[in-house]
Amino acid sequence: MTQARAATRKNKREMILQKAIEVFAEKGSQQTTIADIARKARIAQGTVYVYFNSKEELLNECMQQIIGIEIQHIIDEVEQIPDTMDRLYSFFVLHINLVKEKPYIARFLTMEARQNDDFYTLYPDFNPLKRYLDYVKDLTQKAIAEGRIRDLDEQALAFLIVGVMDFAMAQWLVYQDTLDISKMAASIRDILKYGVNEK
Repeated sequence: MTQARAATRKNKREMILQKAIEVFAEKGSQQTTIADIARKARIAQGTVYVYFNSKEELLNECMQQIIGIEIQHIIDEVEQIPDTMDRLYSFFVLHINLVKEKPYIARFLTMEARQNDDFYTLYPDFNPLKRYLDYVKDLTQKAIAEGRIRDLDEQALAFLIVGVMDFAMAQWLVYQDTLDISKMAASIRDILKYGVNEK
């Protein structure tokens, strides 16, 4: 296979993944068919099977290759920030920005996690919220060790932050015309930084 042909094949595969996640986000994986994905990608149904053996394989690839990469990109970006707490604040804001820039990713995660009862049974190695929880818990432990915050239950804080992110994402998908998610993120960042005690 020539280099140019290999590049074309790779591009088509990525295009199918991109269109597939948009369809999964819109309909949910259980209601989506290969025909739906082919129609969205404007290719023959048989072409999808050239690159993927089944809808399940395609779904798994969507999660690993697209969503997994987006999550890792956020983590890699905040790791460049020296201060642990600034890293935590930026992590929250970058996640919100991802929701705004690529709402189909947020919709996909929200729909699959809430509507597909077999989601985590079928894909035990892919749990983006657990990945977020582990990362926030690790940041919290570092912040405590550095004396940036008081000694507290790091798991509880991780649940608090990731839970807010997940709920804000779901609410924005439903009420995006009336919910300013950037303003909401700034307010939550302020609460995280200064707490709720009266000044």
